[in-house]
Amino acid sequence: MIFKKLGSIAYKTTELFIKGKMLSSTQGAQFLKDEQIADFLNPSNKGLLLDGINRRLSVNESFQNVCLTARVGVGKTTKYIIPNVLDKANRNASMVIHDPKGEVHANTSGYLEQNGYEIIVFNPQNISASNLFNPLLEAKNQIELEQIAETLIWSGNPGESDAYWNNGATRILSVLIKCLSFGDPKYFNLPNLHHLLQSFGDLGEEIEDWVAENCWDPEYPNDRYILEEWKGALTGNKEAIQSFIGICLTSLKALTNRDLRTFFSKSDYQLSDLRKHKTAIYFITPPENQKYYSFVTSLFFRSIFNECMRNHHLSGKSLPVYILYDEFGNSYVSDVVSVANTIRGYGVSLSIILQSISQLSMKYGKDTAEAIQGALNTNICLSSSDPVTANYFSDLAGKVRETQIRLEDAHRDYREYHLLHANEVRTMQEEQALVISKNRNPVKLKVTAFYQYRKFKKASSFPPVFINYGNRSINVRLVRL
Repeated sequence: MIFKKLGSIAYKTTELFIKGKMLSSTQGAQFLKDEQIADFLNPSNKGLLLDGINRRLSVNESFQNVCLTARVGVGKTTKYIIPNVLDKANRNASMVIHDPKGEVHANTSGYLEQNGYEIIVFNPQNISASNLFNPLLEAKNQIELEQIAETLIWSGNPGESDAYWNNGATRILSVLIKCLSFGDPKYFNLPNLHHLLQSFGDLGEEIEDWVAENCWDPEYPNDRYILEEWKGALTGNKEAIQSFIGICLTSLKALTNRDLRTFFSKSDYQLSDLRKHKTAIYFITPPENQKYYSFVTSLFFRSIFNECMRNHHLSGKSLPVYILYDEFGNSYVSDVVSVANTIRGYGVSLSIILQSISQLSMKYGKDTAEAIQGALNTNICLSSSDPVTANYFSDLAGKVRETQIRLEDAHRDYREYHLLHANEVRTMQEEQALVISKNRNPVKLKVTAFYQYRKFKKASSFPPVFINYGNRSINVRLVRL
């Protein structure tokens, strides 16, 4: 009789069972049920592919940002990036892929071209096979010019403790970039910015005449704002100003590289074309030199984000864009929280790929890292996670609360435990991925590498698209001082 009465008690997310003379119930976190998984990751969905075969997010959820965390060598490229690129071949969309090793380009560009995609490659280490990129010409207003100045400084000096010195250096760069923007377009590039800094002198005296002549906005010829900003930037003690210039020069030291000067000298592909027709952009930087090319990557993706968030894209007439941003933790995006929270409204899917969740706090600081995480709707973890990542996903999966009631005296005991302990996250099988969406219970998926799936293996066999521009070394014309 007592069991019949107890059996009538309803728990929406509770399981009841008898242990000897003890009644136990569990509430809280649990894994997603099969029918819920089928609804969440339906093969008929047209968004991001999560299992390498046919389980996809909806387009809407794909636009709400994804974070994939995976150590080097566990398959983030073969199980997530390449399958998604190949899966979009028949879609009317564009893609931007950070492809450190060129592996994605080698396995997907031929098939995409066969399916009507324009293939664009940016490779600053191999400019004979690369388009050229001038971030200054991609900027459409002074705010975007200021973002370039900030990116140049902060990508190499991300620590919050350096804020005073970084801000001072950013201010000087910003003034010089704006002065260049008012002059002849052939001088409006990073090599000329580097040239001005090298000619700076102790307190700017070597370029002050050039600044005084070039600080006037043609649209507002009587506006003294830039001139006053220049004077303000140089106000202070000599040592501080020289430190600011030292930071500027350090941030642009790679411009002594002839290939980089050529790469930044001009643009031969306009990012404004990205959403007009099917396009795949591969941004290739060698993984062993990620730190060296960090500022290049940072500038490029800042420009991509700005272009994707132009007001005219809000009309819904532009192609959707899928951004697969590998090695996100090794670059710097200015105002990254605003980007993550805003870009979804412009029909853009952003996937950031990390080696460890700790990279966010190391690059942006604890508070900003938490804000970035709050803007990510779907989190994915592959096997062999580091301890910080394993603990993060263990916490994200949630806790189970167990209640035990002794039948003899109705005494209640409670205990809580993680649905997934950190060790269980770390020791997942190689073919498994843990997926946690904001408003859903977690799910473990079997994931398949592209070369293990016949359709994608065949697609990857198409010869890659290579363009040889020959000797592209350019002697950049420099402003006369």
